[in-house]
Amino acid sequence: MRRAFTLIELLVVIAIIAILAAILFPVFAQAKTAAKKTSALSNMKQNALGVLTYAIDVDDMAVPHYGTGTPTDPNQYHNTDTWVGRVFPYVKSRAIFFDPTVPEPKEDARIGTTAYYCDKYYDTCPTGGGAYYYAWQWVTNLSLNSDGFAYNGSGSCTAPSRYNSMKSLTAIESVADRIMLQPTQYGTLPFSWMYFRGYESAWPYIDQYTDTFSWYALSWDARKRWEGKFSGAFADGHAGKYGREKFVGYSAINPALTEASSTAQYCQKLVDKDIVKFWGASWAGN
Repeated sequence: MRRAFTLIELLVVIAIIAILAAILFPVFAQAKTAAKKTSALSNMKQNALGVLTYAIDVDDMAVPHYGTGTPTDPNQYHNTDTWVGRVFPYVKSRAIFFDPTVPEPKEDARIGTTAYYCDKYYDTCPTGGGAYYYAWQWVTNLSLNSDGFAYNGSGSCTAPSRYNSMKSLTAIESVADRIMLQPTQYGTLPFSWMYFRGYESAWPYIDQYTDTFSWYALSWDARKRWEGKFSGAFADGHAGKYGREKFVGYSAINPALTEASSTAQYCQKLVDKDIVKFWGASWAGN
């Protein structure tokens, strides 16, 4: 006759299973995270190839980060004529414009029959007037370097005009060193912004994570999910990783430190030519 397990034996087996689970689950989680980062790197690679293919069709000119409106809708944020919309026909996949390390955001507002994303930093969601409700082509969290890749810089340590002359890819000094695309984090929103500005990203002056938003922190905030190593696609089409060495640094939180004064201090600190080459903006005195 078979003997039944005793209570002590059952408890020992359960304890062993619990110990093995405690050991293995973190390993599985790390493997899952690593797989998502690899997938994100692949998405950036595919995006980069789409951007370069687009450039071939328009006489080697970089894709602009966005247009200025449509005849049918004066709200530019409902316009699909962003770099995402222009590159989409070359890649034919919405998913590759998003970073798999975070869930792909879902539309949270509807105007008529069309779903949009509501920006709580600039609108009252969901009861606002819809002035800052975005089409999905605006809120991808794999973002284009607007002034360092899409447009020529302003030539000074200030924000470049979004309508400055378009950049020819042959004008980029070292395409293998110029960042084209990277993950971003738009404050605490579940979506991000489809472009970033290199002159701000090179020195993320805010190092805090609260329910606030600053253009200076758009790139830097993404480090929360990349654990000190960033990934990006470069102007020659390859994708790779980089670390803190590509940033000038950051300042401690100072209530008296405005964005204008931060920028002035930053311009004095920016002396590393490799960092300038990486982000691609034009700086006074460099």
